[in-house]
Amino acid sequence: MAELDQLPALELRPKGAVSIAGDPWAGARCVDDTGGAWLTATRFYAYGGTRKEVLEYYRREAAAAGWHPAGNLDTAFGAGFVVFCFQSADRPSITLDFASPEQLREYYGTEPHPASLLGVDARTWFSWSTEAMPDGSGISC
Repeated sequence: MAELDQLPALELRPKGAVSIAGDPWAGARCVDDTGGAWLTATRFYAYGGTRKEVLEYYRREAAAAGWHPAGNLDTAFGAGFVVFCFQSADRPSITLDFASPEQLREYYGTEPHPASLLGVDARTWFSWSTEAMPDGSGISC
């Protein structure tokens, strides 16, 4: 789990994106549900820019680090998708997931951190995460 959490690509983030640290926002954990167990490592960010700017950043920077979109980002974004997956030949896939304040309340039972405490106009909230099987093998998109 520690190895997954230290994947260098997880540290990629647009300039000005503020990391939200601590549970349930970030870190690595084992998830066990009726479908079986898996490992996950997540970084969560508040950002003053747009979703499109975040997507363009990861299109560029993930590719430079060896991850490529699993599908057509422009088509998916235009269709209103909020989850995007990036694949690598020999490393776990990475997921970019945009969330609204309403979803954060529903999923985590908490309010987003106030923008004044973060020092950013937090109009875009997103996670950048990776998952693997308990043996460390990657999970594809």
